[in-house]
Amino acid sequence: MGGQAVAKPRQKQDNFEAGDSWLDDFLPYQLYRVTNRLNARLIGRLKSIGINASEWRVLSVLRSYGTLSVGNIAERTLMEQPTVSRVVNQLERQVMVSRRPSLEDSRVTDVTLTHIGSNAFDAIMPSAIRHEESALQGFTRKEVTALQKYLERIEANIEMDR
Repeated sequence: MGGQAVAKPRQKQDNFEAGDSWLDDFLPYQLYRVTNRLNARLIGRLKSIGINASEWRVLSVLRSYGTLSVGNIAERTLMEQPTVSRVVNQLERQVMVSRRPSLEDSRVTDVTLTHIGSNAFDAIMPSAIRHEESALQGFTRKEVTALQKYLERIEANIEMDR
């Protein structure tokens, strides 16, 4: 792997009751655990204002990128397109988003955040920021920047490996 550090399988053992702790050094498992714990804490905060995790993801993407097609929302949220359509329907009923045919392609539906959706996002954002700050407590700005760059590189490697 080009001299890169990679988790190495531990010595094979015959004592299956004791386990071999191989997951302790397996990066995908570590990332999953961190993400799962972060999401579990955030979901509790979202529930208190009546928004679920999928709705938060769609609202966040729309706030960040502006008007998007359902397909682009799916791509950015890493959610399946039928799920995104269902969430957009829920958010539209709550008047948090509006839909219209795309100006470029009438077969495509564009979704835009409304004032109500923006206000809901604004109500959650301070909690989300505190949530992130809590997770990164003790890290320097330089370390956070390095972590972000490492994660970007990992994602780019995954995309190239498709």
